[in-house]
Amino acid sequence: MPRADITDLFRLDDLLSDEERAARDTVARFVDTEVLPIIGKHFREGTFPAHLVPRLAEMGVLGANLQGYGCAGMNTVSYGLILQELERGDDQ
Repeated sequence: MPRADITDLFRLDDLLSDEERAARDTVARFVDTEVLPIIGKHFREGTFPAHLVPRLAEMGVLGANLQGYGCAGMNTVSYGLILQELERGDDQ
């Protein structure tokens, strides 16, 4: 499901930091270009698009809110926005 083209009626974006918006927008683009075109097929076939995992790791999504261990150390809002976008890609 593509992102809705509506105005942010509550102006929630104004409450986000630049880092939080960047994390959300980066993952949203990934979902739009890499996940949505193939997820229906994987759903029907009962498979998992494992080839996407390395890309998610490169983007710092795996363990994004963890400190250390080579993780991104993002705040919980960024992490929640990332998860929201990934869930949008799995809305089949």
